[in-house]
Amino acid sequence: MTHLNWENTIHSREVQDVSQDGFPQVIHRLGRFGARRHRGRRTSVRYCGFVMATLLSAAPFRHRHDREIFALAVPTFFALIAEPLFLLTDAAIVGSLGTQALGGLGIAGQVLLTLAAVCVFLAYGTTAAVARKFGAGDVPGGVRDGVDGLWLAILLGIAAIGIGWPLGPWMIDLLGASPEVAPYALTYLRISLLSTPFLLVIMAGTGVLRGLQDARTPLVVAVASYVGNAALCATFVFVFDWGIAGSAWSTVIAQGGGAFWYVAAIARSARREGSRSRPHWRVCAPRRRPVSPCSCAASPCASWRW
Repeated sequence: MTHLNWENTIHSREVQDVSQDGFPQVIHRLGRFGARRHRGRRTSVRYCGFVMATLLSAAPFRHRHDREIFALAVPTFFALIAEPLFLLTDAAIVGSLGTQALGGLGIAGQVLLTLAAVCVFLAYGTTAAVARKFGAGDVPGGVRDGVDGLWLAILLGIAAIGIGWPLGPWMIDLLGASPEVAPYALTYLRISLLSTPFLLVIMAGTGVLRGLQDARTPLVVAVASYVGNAALCATFVFVFDWGIAGSAWSTVIAQGGGAFWYVAAIARSARREGSRSRPHWRVCAPRRRPVSPCSCAASPCASWRW
């Protein structure tokens, strides 16, 4: 039998066999088939066939770390999808005011979402910094890094207000808002800018708690904040008749409540671990090893913890 006929025979047997099995057996047999086709050669295809067959066929919670991963991943997933769902509710309420108000919300929302995207390192950098200390058994050190991240978030939020308030008309005009839509966009933007410190504290606080292996609290805070935002938005717009300003004030109040929730939770952790609540100020000169751009981006505290 030639080499080509042998491969075709093996392939047909594998397909017939896996059609009778479940998903884990399919993965195992396909992995064996990939390894058999590359017999005698140390190729990446052969290696990946065995690895994927082993990983994908493992039952849930078979390994000792699976339960910990699921305990972090599932609440984090629902916390991430909670925000878009409630933002859709917010847009639906503002849409009842007319197309001009809805257009103003869209223009101002682009500015605010850009600001949040630029500062997303507060969440991911703080998670990495705290989790590294937590995994090494230095929980007080991880909490200290988290506190520094909160202080950095507050300073960046204050700076965003100082810069965004006078530049608001220019940014709205840059995005091409029409004269009819621009007043609504400016009203929503300037009021919502007041919630920028709260938003950044929420991002940093989420990273701190996830680094401490607590994914449930961010889920609870996210759901409570956005449910409160939807309720307040409906009340301010439909009952008090505040218009688009009512939607913006509901965002400020809801995010302020979420930020104070995070600050209270991290403050309790700091007291429990005996960590300080003040930022760790140092100058750059005494640092013994050089600072790379990657290390500064990886840790939100790198800009002042030198």
